[in-house]
Amino acid sequence: MKPLQCQSCGMMFPKEDVGTNRDNSPNEDYCHNCFQKGEFIDHHLTLHNLEIRLLEMAKVHNEISLEEAQQIIRVLPDLKRWRMNHI
Repeated sequence: MKPLQCQSCGMMFPKEDVGTNRDNSPNEDYCHNCFQKGEFIDHHLTLHNLEIRLLEMAKVHNEISLEEAQQIIRVLPDLKRWRMNHI
C-alpha cells in the first residue's frame, strides 16, 4: 500500500496514521501529528517555521535526511494547507 503525503507537513505516512475530522472520521489529507478532530494541532505554525522544523529533524534528530527535508520544503507551497490560491 502506497503511503500518503500529509498536506500540512509534507511527510509521508501510513494509512493507519491519518488525521481525524470533527466526527472522528478519517481524514487522509493530513497525518495525525498535524490534524486531529477537524483542527490543526499547531494553529500558529507558519510555512517558515515548518521549514526550520524539517531542517532540524534532518540535522539534529536524524529522523529524515537533509535531502529528504529539502525535497519536502520544495513541495510545501503546493500542499493544501499552504496553497495561496485564495488570494
